[in-house]
Amino acid sequence: MLTHLNIRNFAIVRDLDIDFREGMTSVTGETGAGKSIAIDALGLCLGERADAGSVRTGESRAEISALFDITGSAAAESWFADNGMELEDSEVLIRRTITADGKSRSYINGTPATLAQLKSLGELLVIIHGQHAHQLLFKQTYQTAILDRFGGLLDIRRTVGADAGEIRKLEAELADLEQSREQREARRELLRFQLEELRKAEPREGEYQELEQEYNRLANADEISRICGESLNFLQDGERFSALHAVESALQCLQKAAEKDPGSLDNAINMLSDAQIAIQESYDEIRGYSGSVEADPQRLEILEKRISLYESLAMKYHVDPRQLWEHLGKLEQESASVEDAGEAGEALRQKLEEARVRYLNSARELSRGRKKAAEELAGRITAHMHELAMPHGIFTITVDADEKAAPSPGGMDTVRFLVSINPGQEAGPLNAVVSGGELSRISLAIQEIHAERVRTPTLIFDEVDTGISGQTASVVGRLLASLGNSAQVLCVTHLPQVASRARHQMKVEKEVRDGRTETSMRELTGEERIREIARLLSGDQVTDNALASARDLLEGNC
Repeated sequence: MLTHLNIRNFAIVRDLDIDFREGMTSVTGETGAGKSIAIDALGLCLGERADAGSVRTGESRAEISALFDITGSAAAESWFADNGMELEDSEVLIRRTITADGKSRSYINGTPATLAQLKSLGELLVIIHGQHAHQLLFKQTYQTAILDRFGGLLDIRRTVGADAGEIRKLEAELADLEQSREQREARRELLRFQLEELRKAEPREGEYQELEQEYNRLANADEISRICGESLNFLQDGERFSALHAVESALQCLQKAAEKDPGSLDNAINMLSDAQIAIQESYDEIRGYSGSVEADPQRLEILEKRISLYESLAMKYHVDPRQLWEHLGKLEQESASVEDAGEAGEALRQKLEEARVRYLNSARELSRGRKKAAEELAGRITAHMHELAMPHGIFTITVDADEKAAPSPGGMDTVRFLVSINPGQEAGPLNAVVSGGELSRISLAIQEIHAERVRTPTLIFDEVDTGISGQTASVVGRLLASLGNSAQVLCVTHLPQVASRARHQMKVEKEVRDGRTETSMRELTGEERIREIARLLSGDQVTDNALASARDLLEGNC
């Protein structure tokens, strides 16, 4: 439950410290005093949208801190474990600051937190039923959400939502495939032609380089033979000079010199011997090569045609002739991918059909749960309507399933809240049948029923009793006090019948200090509380009769 709230420089609040206790607490005050400011500040602390207007005029920033005791709240304790945050002594301190330029920072037990974290934790700690929250009852989505919460159907609804989301995802993927099908068919035909052309050419890795080399050799056969002949003359065949004859002569001279000085020229002699062998081997190699090089016009023509085919295809496909074989491999891979895309479409259609079956099963389960919960919830709301001065009221909830409707995260049902107020009146939509006060009372009844099912530690009602008075106001007060037996209830009210039912009462006051308006809040006890209840009964002029009536109200509710 909420144990303490500190507000600094928020709206017209300069500095406000409020302690809260168990049970029901009523908050009263004159019109315009700012009775809802504390609730607005708490909502901001729990993740509501902030702006620069939240900061008190002339100040640099606003700061709001809320302290909660979550003893016994397993959901809140699990939240800390799920979010990796430390929890000590079951106390939770949530703090939020808003600067004058609209920027904000948030902390949970001193750890920086996101607004999403504030909201998710806040939903486990507090439910705020604002002044105009009952207007949401006109919306079908809100009616459906109420029924799902009452029936404990949130898990199956999440499953339905996930199934519907999967269907939308698969439908989008399939639409993309269908949209590109014609392009894919055209590409398949082009690939088929290109592959047939390239496969017919039968390019292979390294072939073009080999063709170039052989072509150059044959095209220059005469020149190569001439050059080789000159090389052979230099090495051995020359009539006047040859390298081999020169080396042999030098070797003979050194060998004679070595006889005069044994061992001194061994290295030179060895090197010349090696040179003699190398020259002879080179000569043999060149002569063998020269003999193999001869003009072959027929072979040269074949090579020219093959090279021309390579270069023609390379130009056509905008690749280097050396990479033509690699381009063929890429086209084969793309062709396989295009074929796979067609198969993927069939697989996708199968997955989509399976997803639709899953959605239909989960949506049917949700629909059965809603129909069962609708009967019970309608009966309980009807009973509360009778207590709240609508003795002939009948509340009805219809659940119409349409299995042919497009998959929706909310399922296949149309949920409608219908009501009849007077005998013989046909049940109709809330916005066509009930008055503002009746709507407020129905909303309050739903809130009480919801509180019994969903154990939220703190319930806040901001002037939900608008439009009611007299005996009905007494019943509303009793309902709120009953809620206070199982949860902490904070209620902003202008009705003495409601305020007197509370265990504790706080008064909001507004005053001007140093030319600036400030709002304060303090707890009332004893005579101060009697006088405030009397003010609510009689207005600004508190009479003796009003004071007596206030005492009777408080004593009767003790």
